Amino acid sequence: MKLIDAGKRFYKGNTHAHTTLSDGRRTPEQVKKMFSENGYDFLVISDHWHTVPTEKYGDMLVLSGMEFDYMLSTQALHVVGVFPNAEAVQGFSRGRMDYQMLIDAINARGGAAIAAHPAWSLNTPEFLKSLNGICAVEVYNSFSGEPWNAARADSSQILDVAAANGWVVPQVAADDCHFYEGEELKSYIMLQADELTPEGVIAALKAGSFYASQGPEILDAQIEGDELILHTSPVCMCTFASNLVWVDGRCRVGENMTEHVCPLHRAEGETYIRCEITDDKGRKAWLSPVKL
Repeated sequence: MKLIDAGKRFYKGNTHAHTTLSDGRRTPEQVKKMFSENGYDFLVISDHWHTVPTEKYGDMLVLSGMEFDYMLSTQALHVVGVFPNAEAVQGFSRGRMDYQMLIDAINARGGAAIAAHPAWSLNTPEFLKSLNGICAVEVYNSFSGEPWNAARADSSQILDVAAANGWVVPQVAADDCHFYEGEELKSYIMLQADELTPEGVIAALKAGSFYASQGPEILDAQIEGDELILHTSPVCMCTFASNLVWVDGRCRVGENMTEHVCPLHRAEGETYIRCEITDDKGRKAWLSPVKL
């Protein structure tokens, strides 16, 4: 089973960015220009309760997005909606629907719903598992860490607990840029879409056809028999995580490692597997968890 196909084109994209339309410190034009000049193929501008038109900005596709936020008693929920066009975003306003109705509405309008920064939001695995219709969740959110927030940028641990309890959802990385003080252009996804159109990007998001990265490349990934096999750019560490709390050899350290083979332990009750790689600059890439 192919998870990442070496023969298919990748599109680099950021699914979470803010502008002066809400609480960002750069205008939509400045944000589009910055991502375009840095080699991004697509960008979702996801201001709080505001949106921009879907358009081509040079060679880069700009998608209409919106971030919806809910404050609950002990946690928050932020959902990034990615839409085929600005018309699909019309009619959303604070207080008119609960969060499950919102997620259902995003999907009904041809969009994709992404759960944002679960560690920052203090989400529990039980709460995440109660969400229906989420196509992806942020494993890393650049702005949710220091020096802008408490150290909650990395959500991999809480998502491992959620996956061990049955909530196995594809994982994106995103900047969530607000201040543009170093959190921008850091975390992104490499998407394998059939075409660079709003419909193509949304379909690939919903299919989980991507990996998340800060620099390292996952060239291909597949499950063959009882092995997960990856080929990557040179890295110095590769970690495989699952619902089993201890498996010997699941974290490997070396120099310029490019092939990674992980035996699967289905007989011992392994229900999912995911992979995280780290290069010599400390940058990571994440392969979404896979149900076994």
